[in-house]
Amino acid sequence: MDKARDQVLAYINQLKNDQPLTTSQLASDLSLSRSVISHYLNDLASDGEVQKIAGRPVRWQRNSTTILNRNTFKNFIGYRGSMRHVISQISAAVLYPPDGLNILITGHSGVGKSYLASKIAKLAKDKKVIKADAPYIVLNCADYANNPELVSSMLFGYVKGAYTGADESKDGLLKQANGGYLFLDEVHRLSSENQEKLFSFIDSGEFYSMGDNVKPIKSKVRLILATTEDPEKVLLTTFLRRIPVHVNLPDFIKRPIDERLELLRYLFYQEAQTINKKIEVDKYVVSALLQIKHTGNIGYLKNVIQVSCAAAYNEQAMSDVIRLEMSNLMLTDLPRFEDYSSIFVDPQKPLEHHQSSLIQRSLKDIENQLEGLQENYSHDAAIKCKLAIQGLKQFVPEWVLKSGLHLQHQGLFNRVVQKQFGLSQTGYLEPVLYLLYSYHFEIDEKIIQLLNEKFSNLIPRALHVARTFYKKLPQLTEKSDQSLILILALLLSDHVDENIQLRGLMVAHGHSTATSIQTVVNSLCGTYIFDAIDMPVDTGVEPIIEETKKLISSFNTTNGFILMVDMGSLSQLYSEISSHLDGDLLVVNNLTTLTALDLALKMQQNQPFKQIAQNAESEYGIEVQYYEGFSQSPNILISCISGLGIAETVSKIIQPFLPSQIKVIPVDYASLKEKIKSQDWSYFDRTLFVLTTLDILEPVGFKHMNLYSLLDTSGENNLKKWLAPYMASQEIETFSQQILRFFSKEGISERLSFLNPDVVIRQVEEINSKYESYYGLNLDGKVKLNLYMHIALMIERLMVQKTAEIKVEPKTEQEKDFFNISHSIFQPVEMKYKKLSNLLCK
Repeated sequence: MDKARDQVLAYINQLKNDQPLTTSQLASDLSLSRSVISHYLNDLASDGEVQKIAGRPVRWQRNSTTILNRNTFKNFIGYRGSMRHVISQISAAVLYPPDGLNILITGHSGVGKSYLASKIAKLAKDKKVIKADAPYIVLNCADYANNPELVSSMLFGYVKGAYTGADESKDGLLKQANGGYLFLDEVHRLSSENQEKLFSFIDSGEFYSMGDNVKPIKSKVRLILATTEDPEKVLLTTFLRRIPVHVNLPDFIKRPIDERLELLRYLFYQEAQTINKKIEVDKYVVSALLQIKHTGNIGYLKNVIQVSCAAAYNEQAMSDVIRLEMSNLMLTDLPRFEDYSSIFVDPQKPLEHHQSSLIQRSLKDIENQLEGLQENYSHDAAIKCKLAIQGLKQFVPEWVLKSGLHLQHQGLFNRVVQKQFGLSQTGYLEPVLYLLYSYHFEIDEKIIQLLNEKFSNLIPRALHVARTFYKKLPQLTEKSDQSLILILALLLSDHVDENIQLRGLMVAHGHSTATSIQTVVNSLCGTYIFDAIDMPVDTGVEPIIEETKKLISSFNTTNGFILMVDMGSLSQLYSEISSHLDGDLLVVNNLTTLTALDLALKMQQNQPFKQIAQNAESEYGIEVQYYEGFSQSPNILISCISGLGIAETVSKIIQPFLPSQIKVIPVDYASLKEKIKSQDWSYFDRTLFVLTTLDILEPVGFKHMNLYSLLDTSGENNLKKWLAPYMASQEIETFSQQILRFFSKEGISERLSFLNPDVVIRQVEEINSKYESYYGLNLDGKVKLNLYMHIALMIERLMVQKTAEIKVEPKTEQEKDFFNISHSIFQPVEMKYKKLSNLLCK
């Protein structure tokens, strides 16, 4: 291992967990560069050696609670998935100083409690918290449940003459297990008296042999207990209180589908090794075994597999490959077939596992990049993150792509993403997404929440496609699903046209009528335009109304919504969903492929909603209903005298910096004037305020402000007051700064010939901030705008050598101070651009 990496790990391990340090602090303490420290920290975090605490800035501490020993648990199926939290708790209990914590494992018969107990003891030895030759002793309390005295003698030992037949003294299991582990299976079968004796030992570390109440015996034993019952009902409260760590193992059928498949492969691999022959399991057998619901769980499953393999072996003993078919399966109640492909195992080859540390480090890098996106989303950062995700394709092994679960994943991706949503060119993304899915990839809940908010504004259509796909895919863990939705949305953003303003929904009777038309229309358009809901013939309209409401709630419908239905009975949908819309509604009461395609093409061309609505009836010769809507969400209206296009541009810029429940709606200036003239104030019931490029002089029934007033103090104050019920002061400040940056950048862009406005703005912001800090100022927006313009143009003059040597002598002490501080503030910029200028001149 790298010595510097060792140095970083050793330094963190000696820190207290209530004193985590930032990357910069660690770099300073260890006299290493920040980039080197950051590299080692992320490497150590991916190996589970240190813990990363999310926030700004990120902090680091020793990982005393979640260290997983991959060698110890590599064969414990689910350690990366549904068992991750269980293993985390166990790791913490094993490592807790000085002697660990006692552990209670609950779960039904056959779920793997005994196997987990043995792994706990092995982990303790691997971590060197007990000696390598420390004892691990097992007692099944159920075997002696009817003889509590015998159990007592076995646990605590006895002295000669303690009872009839006790011809010599004998040590009990508590003494034999000294320095190691004692596993008490079916602990609920212990009598109350023995439970009391046991918790007395836990408290004192001492016990008495049967027949001796004088000489206490000391022993240092770690306890693992297991029960199939509810411990609250079968164990003494006083006893249960002494067992601080409780973990539960789920039934086989409640395990995620990938873990059930892996369990099957493992059990068949064991049988293949027993008979020393390859085994091929028919896909119908795989389907039946995956869906077994039996109280015996994995134990029962193992028995079924052994008996079935024995039957197949009896028929095919001379064959090199034993083929297991439905005729060999000893089951009577067969479930519906689900195609997860066949299983093939070779006893001469090890079972494949996802163990690559390179993959783990790549996943950690992706997690860090996603965290960076939620802090500062930019086009370049998004591209970098997407490339990192797509780079995982090199780690996808061939055997993974042949698995039954991948067959399901691939088929669903093709059906939903490529066909239903018309994104036919996205197939190359599927193997990478499956790898992430099989790894149960997940990110911090806070990052999920923040990225959801950001993506809802920036790439809402791609996000909806991703949510639809993962809603149909078997869920492994909820947190992983939420993480993968964000990753798929990000990758799909290269293929989904987010500029399409209108939303459309098809609803039709039949098993797949609406989705079939949706598939054709979206595929022909080459992108996602329409959504669809199929309505079974035997279903009433109420469930469809509810499903439609849920769908609409995730959409931005401020620009208009088109609802296509296949018959009159569904046209009543409009009255039920209108209160959930934020804009106008068009109901087309005749769903056909031709009509839907024509509407989709107009939507793709971003034709105005009212134009589409006005022409619909005459063009299609069918019943069409148009309803002018009012926004049902809190909203900000943007109206520009120069046209609706500018208002739409401003709306797109502002929306990402607002909470998703606040809609930014562009309004045609003529329409706004018409509303004012008719004094139709109900239209503005949910409007927080209106931003215009021309002052509204007449009295109106809503709050309003000139767009450019946002750049001065009075505008900023109004903004804070109006948005205060919906946003924190820091969020409002960020929103205000972004508006300022936009207008400044636009102004500078028109005047700069060489420099990148985005880069210059950041440098000028830093200069302004230094002046504000030094002089204790709080410059308003208009002053900052003037400074942006002046300083940016000055920098460009410096670049192209259009400068004049003018000698200015400061006259007062204040002027001298100003000159000195200005020279200090501008020196980094001056040096950078002079150097660039010299390079250009060469």
